[in-house]
Amino acid sequence: MQCGAMMRIFNYLILALSLGLSAWVYAEEGVTFSNVSAGVFRFQVKLAEQGNPEAQYIVGEMYEKGSGVTKDKTKALYWFEKSAGQKHKKAIYKLLFLEIQSNGLNDFTKSQLGTLRHEAVTGYADAQYFLGKMYAVGVGVPKSLSSALTWLNKATFSGIAEAEHEAIAVEEELQVIREKQAKKRAAALEAAKKRKAEEDRLRAAKLKKDRQRKAQAEKRRLAQLKSSKNADAQRAAAQRKRMEEEQRLLKEEKIRLEKERKAIEAELARNAKQNKSAQKTDTEASYQSDPCKGKSARFLSTCR
Repeated sequence: MQCGAMMRIFNYLILALSLGLSAWVYAEEGVTFSNVSAGVFRFQVKLAEQGNPEAQYIVGEMYEKGSGVTKDKTKALYWFEKSAGQKHKKAIYKLLFLEIQSNGLNDFTKSQLGTLRHEAVTGYADAQYFLGKMYAVGVGVPKSLSSALTWLNKATFSGIAEAEHEAIAVEEELQVIREKQAKKRAAALEAAKKRKAEEDRLRAAKLKKDRQRKAQAEKRRLAQLKSSKNADAQRAAAQRKRMEEEQRLLKEEKIRLEKERKAIEAELARNAKQNKSAQKTDTEASYQSDPCKGKSARFLSTCR
């Protein structure tokens, strides 16, 4: 373990020296950075060919990424397998990652993934780094950027430089997701506000319309009531007028009947008077024709 760590430190120093040299060469001679990368690649290839497992792993990554050499996945896999054959943990984890990424989980890779997870939990930095990578892209485990960030940060604190770069990328992806979620929430909130405002507007419009309808109904009811009262008043006035007319006619009829009665009585009185006068005349005539009917008839012997 100590030998591997010393070799990584040595390789990082060589890489830093090469990068520093590249900056100087770029300023003085105009050499491009790709030439420096190619130089680093040649240096690592020499070490890899000598059987250095760390160099073999680095060469595999350079082939995979196309850093200092043309990208070649087949050669990258070759060097990863060479490194893993010497029990290099990062190469073993790398091959496990690539196998699950290409073919999914099977009984063997599930077992290997369990071992990787156990070693990550026990604090092995390279295992933490690859478990973080798996969570970052959803290889062998459900994608979880928060879990990826947790494991990558653990690996970063243990000195894995690649983990820091991965953690930054995951954090940036999380930030993009957070911003999208924030925009989505803001849009949903704005839509909810607009929807509520529209509902309030419709409710207010309906309430206003209901009030107007009720007011119109009340107005019609009052108008009908007023019209009904006016009709009742007109009917009452007509009835009063009819009664007054009837009373007037009754009064006139009464006066007429009274006049007729008086006329009849006067006529009867006249007739009675005339009859009485006629009777008196007849009596007087009878007295004159019949001496026994006169006042002096009792003195007459002939009338006894």
